[in-house]
Amino acid sequence: MSFSGWALSLLWPERCILCDRVVGYGQITCGLCDRQTPPLTQAACCEERPVAAVWRYQKPVPDAISRFKFQGDRDTGRKLALLMARAWRRQCPDFGAELITFVPMPPERQRSRGFNQAELLARWVGEDLALPVVPLLRREGVLMQHQLSAGFRRKRRDAFDLLPGSAWQAKGRRVLLVDDITTTGGTTLACARLLLQAGAEDAAVLVAASGL
Repeated sequence: MSFSGWALSLLWPERCILCDRVVGYGQITCGLCDRQTPPLTQAACCEERPVAAVWRYQKPVPDAISRFKFQGDRDTGRKLALLMARAWRRQCPDFGAELITFVPMPPERQRSRGFNQAELLARWVGEDLALPVVPLLRREGVLMQHQLSAGFRRKRRDAFDLLPGSAWQAKGRRVLLVDDITTTGGTTLACARLLLQAGAEDAAVLVAASGL
């Protein structure tokens, strides 16, 4: 550690993004959280698509994601993205992703919030993995996913579509789709299907937390 880094760590110590305990310089989570909420070591498989995630969707993980998603805590978001990139390398080393895209947000909700958390995560993950990030999808409708039944979430495929003129960017390529969480897999798998219909060679999913 450089002297400047050591001095900064004394003045503004790093804190665990899950429990807010002080952690060592450069660390993101503390040892206690790593034991109680261990990172996943294997990707799930849903409809033959790999779904990589940092953690299971359980306490205290949703609280950390909410700080970024609803309170705009970019520092937490950047750390989540770094952990996501690490999880991707660990869980899907042979997938060979060629580009990254992200789950879109309804335009009115994005205007209200000021950002799409999935897009920011995708761009930060792209920096860490040295992959281009390309918007390929669009979304309509304003209902939040938690307001829908699990069955309806799986059927609600018409809420998503390809951006006009974007299919050529997916055709023949292996695409990594990024979102913050997946619970039933309905949203991310609907998007993955669209990418495959557009001619993508394969599509995988990367999230911070998964309920699968």
